Amino acid sequence: IYIYIYIRWVMNSAGALCRVISTASNRQLSTESHGLMGPAVKLLLYHYGLSPIEVTATGPKKNLLKSDVMAVVQSRKLNPVERITKKVEDGKKTSMDAPKGSERSIGGFIDIPLTNMRRTIAKRLSQSKATIPHEYVSGSVAWDGVASLRRQLKEDGIAVSLNDIIIKAVANALRAIPSVNVCWRGEGVVSLPSVDISIAVATPQGLITPIVFNADMKGILEISQTVRDLTTKAKENGLAPNEFQGGTFTISNLGMFGSVIGFTAIINEPQAAILTIGSPVYEMNEWNKTESRCLMTLCYDGRAISVSDARQFISHVSQSLAQPLLLITSPPTIALDDQFDYAKFL
Repeated sequence: IYIYIYIRWVMNSAGALCRVISTASNRQLSTESHGLMGPAVKLLLYHYGLSPIEVTATGPKKNLLKSDVMAVVQSRKLNPVERITKKVEDGKKTSMDAPKGSERSIGGFIDIPLTNMRRTIAKRLSQSKATIPHEYVSGSVAWDGVASLRRQLKEDGIAVSLNDIIIKAVANALRAIPSVNVCWRGEGVVSLPSVDISIAVATPQGLITPIVFNADMKGILEISQTVRDLTTKAKENGLAPNEFQGGTFTISNLGMFGSVIGFTAIINEPQAAILTIGSPVYEMNEWNKTESRCLMTLCYDGRAISVSDARQFISHVSQSLAQPLLLITSPPTIALDDQFDYAKFL
C-alpha cells in the first residue's frame, strides 16, 4: 500500500512539473538570476504589467536595464496596462487632498488695527533684532538694602520708588564705566558725552521709553520727580518727541509684577544696551540667612561693548544697590579699574 501511494505522489509531481515547464515555454521566462534594477526599470515593468523574470538582463552583473524591458515590450507589441481609477468630479476633494487631522474647528478672529506708534515700534524692534548681535550678561543683586532704604525714606515722608533708586545706580555706573555708555554708528563705536536713561513705560498705545536726561547729575529725589512727570505724560500720550526719542541707555523693570524672575529685551536703537530687572526672590546666603535677591541682565551690542565691560557694569550696579545709602553722594572724578571698589566711592 505504501509503495502505491509513493508511486501516485511521484506521478502527480511529474505532471505538475510538466505544466510549469509548458507555461514557462509559452511566456519565454528567463531562468537566469537577476541583479539590481533602478526605479525607472521598476516603473516600466509596472507600466506594462511585466515581471522581472520575463525579461533577460543584459547589464553588468546581470542588472536589468530599461533597454531590456523595452526589447520585450517591442517584441510582444505590448501596450500599457490600464489601471482602474476612481473618477473624481470637478470641485470635489478626495481623502488625499484633505489628510486626516487637517480639518479643525476654529472660532472667529478679530483684526486689531495698528496705531502708527505700534507700527513704528514693530518695525524698529524687528530691525534691531535682525541687525544687532545681541549678547547677555546676568548678575544676582542683593535687594534687602534697596528695600530698606525705600522704607526709611518713606518714614521720613520722602516718596521714591525702587525704580528711581535703580536709575541712580545705573547712571553712576555708566559714568564710572563710559565704555558701556556708547553706540554703534556706521563702522565704529561712538562714546556718548551725557548719561540719558530711557525708562520703559507701558501705555495703551504700546511701550514707550521717556528719557531722564543727565541722570548721573541728578539726585534720587529729582530723578523720582522727573520719572513721575514723564510717566504721567506718557500714559496721557502727551510726550514731546524729544522726551522719548534718543537716550543713551534703557532700563526695563518687571520686578514689580512679582512673578517675573528674569528676562531679556531687544536693544532700543541707536543705543547699545538695555538692562532688565526681574522680581526679588528669597535665597540663603553664605551665613545661612535668608535674603532677597533679584536677577539683572545686561543685553548689549556685541560690536560696541565687550563682555569685560559688561561684567564690570553689572558688578558696579550690584555693589551700588548692596549699599544704596552711598547713592546719595556724587560719584568721584577719578580713574577706575577692575580692582577699584566702586560702591564705596559713589
